[in-house]
Amino acid sequence: MITLHTIKAAFAALILSIIFTTSLQASYTYQGDGYIGDKALNKLEEMGTELFQKTGVSTVIVAKEHLDQKQFLEIKDSYLKELKNPYVLWIFSKKYMDRENIGINQLFSSPDMKDKYDEDSMFSPFGGTFSKILTVHKSKSDPTAAAFLNGYADLTDMIAESYGITLESSIGSETKTTINIVRVIFYLVMAFFLLWFLQVKFSKGSKSE
Repeated sequence: MITLHTIKAAFAALILSIIFTTSLQASYTYQGDGYIGDKALNKLEEMGTELFQKTGVSTVIVAKEHLDQKQFLEIKDSYLKELKNPYVLWIFSKKYMDRENIGINQLFSSPDMKDKYDEDSMFSPFGGTFSKILTVHKSKSDPTAAAFLNGYADLTDMIAESYGITLESSIGSETKTTINIVRVIFYLVMAFFLLWFLQVKFSKGSKSE
């Protein structure tokens, strides 16, 4: 016998299913642990929404403090099962499994998106718009929010450009200028210490002779 409680439960499940499916087909989805502030999240959503409106590409960001292998696979599989083409899924975790200083940082996309962005542009340890900030950031504040803002801006700009459009919400030029400045400062500092080390070494060598 079907009771009122059963009907209500089935109706609630249906509503949740519709909401979940709709959100995955929507322009932009974020799932995180709270270390990306509202201001940055609002900008991410603005860029993701405009990208979807102009290209139909859905983007999902999952940013976690810690993931074990089971959690990572569950998140990945659940999104890849529900997302509709075209899409890009970005999963990041500061700590992966039981490794203290090693996280996970991966992009997954529908087959038609493979040639529409360059992961090295985002994740290269020497010049990536995402990883560069994490590498050279020296202050006590968490650089993750800024890194996501820069990396995601680069991703959406690359996708938009592949479709022959420009995003009004883009911060790409500002981002790349900042990254280039940081990169130049980083290399200048490295060159200074290298020259200083060589000078000290040769100076000691000449004195010993």
